[in-house]
Amino acid sequence: MANEYPVEIDGTTGEVEPLPPQKGQRYRCKLDTLQDVRREMAKVYREARSELIDPATASKLVWVLQAVGKVIEGSDLEKRIEALESKQ
Repeated sequence: MANEYPVEIDGTTGEVEPLPPQKGQRYRCKLDTLQDVRREMAKVYREARSELIDPATASKLVWVLQAVGKVIEGSDLEKRIEALESKQ
């Protein structure tokens, strides 16, 4: 059965991911690493370019994704500092 909605094929895993979620569905994505955040930002960009979402909405989503990225960076730095301090 053919999928009637746009999809994205993950370049790393080859898995097919539907874009965007249908009305009433929750959008789930993994945002554990900066690469995950980058991938999600690219999805938002492509959705905006394809006119699947409003550019104003895309801008808000990217702003939130940037904030998530900063939290990940801070958390990674905190872990590295703790590791260095525990070696002393």
